[in-house]
Amino acid sequence: MLVRPRKVLPTVLTICAAIYAVKDPEGAATVVKGAAHLIMSVSESLARFVHTVNS
Repeated sequence: MLVRPRKVLPTVLTICAAIYAVKDPEGAATVVKGAAHLIMSVSESLARFVHTVNS
């Protein structure tokens, strides 16, 4: 049976994130807020880029 990296990596990252969240809830909340902010910034920049290209 072959192991598929695309399925294993997200699972391992999720498990590590869960363990980290249990050990340090405040730190995990800060990381989640930072990631959400980064995703919002990237999506806004991408939307501006698409709007500029289409104009």
